[in-house]
Amino acid sequence: RSPDQSTLNLQNKILHCLSNGTQLAWLIDFARQQIWVWQGDDLPIICSGEDILPSLGILPELTVYGVMAMTRRS
Repeated sequence: RSPDQSTLNLQNKILHCLSNGTQLAWLIDFARQQIWVWQGDDLPIICSGEDILPSLGILPELTVYGVMAMTRRS
């Protein structure tokens, strides 16, 4: 998330997208080293560390650590 965006505001945007057909959403929280995951109508799950992230089968297996490491390189 960008520093100027509140988590609640971003969650509302994600819920809007999910209600309009989005199947999967990740909210990356760098400060807490967590990724919040929404899939379908389910409540979000909070992933951290070596947790494997859902990806709808289109990405290789990714962990929270892996995503955080990739974003640091950019």
